[in-house]
Amino acid sequence: MTGLGTLLQEAREEQGLSIEDLAEQTNIRPHFLRAMEAGDLAELPGEAYVRPFFRTYARALGLDGEQILLEFDARSLPSSAELANIHKHREKIRAKKRRRFGFRLLVLVMVLAGIGYALYKLILA
Repeated sequence: MTGLGTLLQEAREEQGLSIEDLAEQTNIRPHFLRAMEAGDLAELPGEAYVRPFFRTYARALGLDGEQILLEFDARSLPSSAELANIHKHREKIRAKKRRRFGFRLLVLVMVLAGIGYALYKLILA
C-alpha cells in the first residue's frame, strides 16, 4: 500500500502542492491525506471512504482515478490463505450465535413452562 501512497505524494510534490492545498481542493481533511500517503488506512474514517478518497485524491492531481483504484484493489486483495482464515472466523461466529440462540430458546421454554405450571397450580388451588 505504501507504493500507492508514495505515488500520490510524489505527484503532489511534483505539482508543488501542499497537503493543505489538496485538502482545500478535495474537501478531504489533511490528516486523512497524510494517512493515505503513508498507507495507514486505519486512520481513515471508515472502510466506505477509502476508495472514494483515493479516487478523489488521484483526480485532483490529474491522475486516472480508476487506474489508481485498480492498483489499490490489486494491492489490497486478500490472499487465498487470508480468505480461508476469514471464512473460518465467520463460521466460528455463526456457530457461536447458533449456540447462544439455542440456549436462550431453552431458557425461554423453561420459563414459560414454569409460568404455565404456576398458573395451573394457582387455578386448581
